[in-house]
Amino acid sequence: MSKKHRETVQKQFTKTVDAFAKFAVRDTPEVLAEKVEFAKPQPTDLALDVACGPGAFVLALAPRVHFARGIDLTVEMIRRARVFQLERQIASIAFDCGDAEQLPYPDGAFDLVSCQMSFHHMPKPESALKEMIRVAKPDGRLLVIDTLGPESDAKFELHNKIESLRDPSHTSSLRLTTFLQMFEDCGLEILRQTMKRRQRSFNQWMLRAGLEPKHKRYQEARQLLESSIPGDRGSYSPTLQGDDILIVHNEGMFLLTPGQAE
Repeated sequence: MSKKHRETVQKQFTKTVDAFAKFAVRDTPEVLAEKVEFAKPQPTDLALDVACGPGAFVLALAPRVHFARGIDLTVEMIRRARVFQLERQIASIAFDCGDAEQLPYPDGAFDLVSCQMSFHHMPKPESALKEMIRVAKPDGRLLVIDTLGPESDAKFELHNKIESLRDPSHTSSLRLTTFLQMFEDCGLEILRQTMKRRQRSFNQWMLRAGLEPKHKRYQEARQLLESSIPGDRGSYSPTLQGDDILIVHNEGMFLLTPGQAE
């Protein structure tokens, strides 16, 4: 990751740490529990969550594993995660500040390595994926969860334009085909995969990025979204609801094993 993009990510998530934590990294407790179950955690697992944000997944995973760590690029996110840890008095977790592309852990250290809703902030997500593989045990598991971009070129371009207007640290919502090819190139075996359609409020989605209706980027993103409704040209399945819009993100969930990955 370039220094410029690293600074963009840190600036965005430092600015939005309160809103980001308040909305629990977009998950309801039920969705968070669903993701924990999908990971198939074991009582003996040493787990790592990469780009952990305020630590929601680490906190939810803790009762199901031996020990869990979270790492994030943004200092304020790690501070908030540690506050949540103290509030819940959970001793079997720890949080570190660091770069997903240069994880400060030895080879083969973890049974379960996860990264959620973060590849779309990375210019080179395959670099982070290779680091996840490096720190996972040979018989370990990797959990990757992220939004999926449309396969259609026109929809893909508009979809990512709206995403970037909302959040300047956004790079690209990868297509399902891109994820599958990346996993194959890295020698990963898919143990489980599924796609979920996550419906959410456009207004709350924008608030998580620190944007209110008075902000220019909110207005530009909303205008593009509303204009995309005929034919669903941005692949959000948008539906007007009063002064809000219900949108849908397609989300890919993948449980993988390094297998013979080099």
